[in-house]
Amino acid sequence: MKTLYTALVRPHLEYGNVVWHPFLRKDTELLESVQHRASKMIPSLKQTLCYEDRLKAMDLPSLLYQRLRGDAIETYKYLHGEYQIENSFLPLHQSNTGFTTRGHCMKLMKRDCKTAIRANFLSYRIVNFWNSLPKYVVTADSVNTFNGHFDKCCSHLCFGTDANDF
Repeated sequence: MKTLYTALVRPHLEYGNVVWHPFLRKDTELLESVQHRASKMIPSLKQTLCYEDRLKAMDLPSLLYQRLRGDAIETYKYLHGEYQIENSFLPLHQSNTGFTTRGHCMKLMKRDCKTAIRANFLSYRIVNFWNSLPKYVVTADSVNTFNGHFDKCCSHLCFGTDANDF
């Protein structure tokens, strides 16, 4: 069942997460409810476990975590020059503080925004989380290394479904 779900259903739920990111609680709950129903289709897990425990048993991260991970990967790629974009179109700005005593040297600058829609663009929603990541994660040598470090660093968030955890 897990193989069918991850091959046929989940790609539709995760498609375009970085661009189209649900920011209303009802939308995130609606997406997560699809995975919730799929996890209940496994008879041995249906009766005995809560949703988060079923995700752990199936080794299936929550959709909320997958969106956060996708945002972090795209931010890493952008900051490490994977995309060929002119500087005038940069949606993310690195702070020019130079040497920092806390955190890492790749901190992003938080800009002001006037609308709720703008606040949910990648360039706004990732800043606090990115700045809280450890140095060894954001300064990884490659995207694959970043993925491994990110998963180790954020493993406690993997099966959570509450936006406040992130």
